[in-house]
Amino acid sequence: MERSDSFIVGFWASIFKVLGSFSFFNLIRKVFPRARTGRFSEIWALSHVILSVASVPAVLYIKNEYIGFVIAIYALLRVYEVVIYQANVLLFDEFRAIKAGKDYALHGYRRIVILLMQNYFEIIFWFAAQYIFFKSMFSFSVEGSHESVLGAVYTSFVVMTSFGYYNVTPLGVLAYSLVIGQAMIGLFMTLLSLARFIGVIPTPKSLDVTEQ
Repeated sequence: MERSDSFIVGFWASIFKVLGSFSFFNLIRKVFPRARTGRFSEIWALSHVILSVASVPAVLYIKNEYIGFVIAIYALLRVYEVVIYQANVLLFDEFRAIKAGKDYALHGYRRIVILLMQNYFEIIFWFAAQYIFFKSMFSFSVEGSHESVLGAVYTSFVVMTSFGYYNVTPLGVLAYSLVIGQAMIGLFMTLLSLARFIGVIPTPKSLDVTEQ
């Protein structure tokens, strides 16, 4: 069998391996080897869903620029961590394992879909906090929508999915970067990640004889 002269997969696998090393999750797993378990990954993911939900009212009601800035920066770092992790799981982890002569297997298809959906909604809440904190960089079509939790979450949901009335207009380079970044993440997670793993979830048996 001839060896392929293609290099693109290996190139991006190397890039995303390096990018994946720059995250709090991997830092903690390096410092604490016992954290290298599926249970720790699940606790980490679930705790960040809770943190993301809490971040929206925190930024809105705690009138402290420093706290808001810390939440906004951590939100961006966490979104970066999620996107790189999902890209590695979707495209590169198996490739790197096979290339290294190692066995590769997921903990379960249902598990990865549940974690992916958690990540999806987590990102919506992280960006909702961004729209509140960086409100001066946007123009909101629905006046006051950035002054309520549900308004900010709705704005973030629409940008993430493009389902609904587009409420936010960027007013600068950073604002455009946030909106375009979230829209691209939504597209990536919907079309690639969900489509990749939902199709492999085992189909339950049916009592309808025409479906057996």
